[in-house]
Amino acid sequence: MAATDLLGEAGAAHLLRRAGFGPHPGEVAAFAGRTRLQAVQQLLGTKTRRKRPPAGRRSDFDAVRKMQRWWLTQMRSPKWRLHEKLALFWHDHFPSNFRMAPDLRAMATQNALFREHGLGSFRDLAYLVTRDAAMLDYLDGLRNRAENPNENYARELMELFVLGREDLLGVPNYTQEDVVELARALTGFGFVYRGHRRTDAIALHPEDFDAGVKTLFAGKPFEATGNLGVENGDGEPFPAHLNVIDILFTHTDSQGRPTAARFLSKKLWEWFAHPAPPLALVDELADLFVASGYQVRALVQAILTHDAFYTEEAMTSTAKTPVDYALQMIAALDVQTKMDELPGLLDRMGMNLFDPPSVNGWNHSEAWLSTSRYRERFRLAQAVAAGRSKREFKFQPEKLLDPTAATTPELVDGLLARLGVVSVPPATRQALIDYVDGGIALGDEEWLEVKFRGLVVLILTLPEYQVH
Repeated sequence: MAATDLLGEAGAAHLLRRAGFGPHPGEVAAFAGRTRLQAVQQLLGTKTRRKRPPAGRRSDFDAVRKMQRWWLTQMRSPKWRLHEKLALFWHDHFPSNFRMAPDLRAMATQNALFREHGLGSFRDLAYLVTRDAAMLDYLDGLRNRAENPNENYARELMELFVLGREDLLGVPNYTQEDVVELARALTGFGFVYRGHRRTDAIALHPEDFDAGVKTLFAGKPFEATGNLGVENGDGEPFPAHLNVIDILFTHTDSQGRPTAARFLSKKLWEWFAHPAPPLALVDELADLFVASGYQVRALVQAILTHDAFYTEEAMTSTAKTPVDYALQMIAALDVQTKMDELPGLLDRMGMNLFDPPSVNGWNHSEAWLSTSRYRERFRLAQAVAAGRSKREFKFQPEKLLDPTAATTPELVDGLLARLGVVSVPPATRQALIDYVDGGIALGDEEWLEVKFRGLVVLILTLPEYQVH
């Protein structure tokens, strides 16, 4: 099928779940008549923005929760849903957290960086993160000096951010000597001071930079030797043959393929679609990515319009993150909330925003569905379905009932569809029908308050609702 084919309702619902945080009422029908390309281009939009969470230097509990509520509100916006989904991806890909980088103003600036540049050049984003204050603090770049090099950021820049420890055939992409040499090339970044007052600006301090000769990827066709670095004390970038960010993007793997292109194409596919894509698909996307000049926008558009994105595997094989789980149900059920309770609930489900657990980001897929975390999902489902206050959650079941659903099976099927459950076993569907029919003697209001709210909880806790 081509990108010019119409989405249809199933395709529209899937796209809005994966390229955002779930469809709002009426959106599936609105998107169903658009082609894949039209829909994706609408989601991508043309603007970028550098909106920044509210933050001060303090990193106390209330300040962090305020930032989290702000970001969750941004994620709910239909206009910016894909931009925010990418910002969340980059927060997981280039993780910093407020515990190890406690200046919340720096964390807020990094969050704005992901929002503004998340759909632009991958190379430029890697450069901006390399001199980002929160990352410099988190991975010890602020303590990386010529007289005492620190390898932490250099290692993660290659292993987790741009190349991967090994290529797709299991061959190492770099050596320990490469880590040492790259760390030397990254020395000298620090805050700018005016007198004795520290500003929020970052610059390269020449007196702390190792200006000696370094060799990166020795013996490889893309070997680079010289006074390697990133930028000088005036903020001017090193020329490409000496700029270690550019040099990373010349790296090719054991099959002679562009390593960074394969690495990010695979990771973004897994973020939007499903784990373990075939190598041929990765290379198809990587070729397009390279041809675009490593523009993330082009790669995302290729993923979201691809035939393989609309397969059953892509719709049913990835565990929802806690953020997806929560915001999808809030959107589908048209729940009103001021987000007061949601950050704490997400934390207990394992996804505390601005606090990824390690430099690897969050553990995904089945890790989200451990026994304790699943139990917290059940508690959230109960809180939402029972909610009557928009400060926490206000759910009005009468707004969801389809007056044309004349039978119990139609009502159950309609609610399953609204909540994006692609399919359930026949026995599960029958159990839901039997549950609803068990309230036949209840009055209308009591039925709404007991049976319908209960049905919502049952569906939200189904195994099939945990994936998308």
